[in-house]
Amino acid sequence: MLGLAGCGGGGDQLGDSDAGSSPAPDKVTSITVGSADFSESQLLAEIYGQALAAKGVEVTQKPNIGNRETYMAAIKDGSVHLLPEYTGAALHYFKSDSTETEEQATYDALKSSLPSGLEVLEKSPAADEDTIVVTKATADKYGLKTLADLKPVAKDMAAGGSSEFKVRDAGLKGLKEKYGVEFGKEYKTLDAGGPLSLKALLDNQIQVSNFFTTQALIKDNNLIMLEDPENILPPNNVVPLIRTDHKSDDVAAALNAVSAKLTTEALTEMVKRIDVGKESPNAVAKDWLSKNPLS
Repeated sequence: MLGLAGCGGGGDQLGDSDAGSSPAPDKVTSITVGSADFSESQLLAEIYGQALAAKGVEVTQKPNIGNRETYMAAIKDGSVHLLPEYTGAALHYFKSDSTETEEQATYDALKSSLPSGLEVLEKSPAADEDTIVVTKATADKYGLKTLADLKPVAKDMAAGGSSEFKVRDAGLKGLKEKYGVEFGKEYKTLDAGGPLSLKALLDNQIQVSNFFTTQALIKDNNLIMLEDPENILPPNNVVPLIRTDHKSDDVAAALNAVSAKLTTEALTEMVKRIDVGKESPNAVAKDWLSKNPLS
């Protein structure tokens, strides 16, 4: 998945051409749901879309749009109307100097940081946190338990992962600023918690990478998640991000019902079915909704 904790500007008002100041409608007949370029986001978009379709809304899916900067541009310009997001990562995107580390405070700060025309609905108890990992062999070799332990040994290491992990607060930028960690070897741009990063880590081509706590591959490959005492990795509860001009009461109610029933355990299991079992996000979403009917 991408390095979820995004930073960078984005708190400007949506332009008039984007219908950014349009009020919430009484009824929504069609909606376009977008997703980022990783399986969990595509799964959540399918769950949202199927839940809305069951309420009579015509749904168009635009999956795999790209990284946060790319899909945020799409919801700002109105080419998509709804996205699955994560509270801490989205907050850092809209307010890069945010310092919240508590779950509710992060959600509240996100709501107040959004530009006119965008809203978040109720956050889910389900969360997917960024985590910075090493292999057990690397942890044992250098005595690594926390991110701070990297400082004296990072000169001998290479990090790798997504292009976002290289520049974001929940990545090399935060490691340097909060922990004084600078890697001595070249950064390898691979993928966002995907098979390229995993292979490079297991082959010892890189020693540090960014994965996500709902990924079963962490446990399956005995990877060590380093503790983060300086909180560069924010809380990341799943939350729908929606344009106000597509947020009717019925749409909000359906999405809030999804959020209420979704759990971290269920999300972890569903992501494994997609990433390991090679099931489609559409099929996994349909199965979850059949077992968790919405009122």
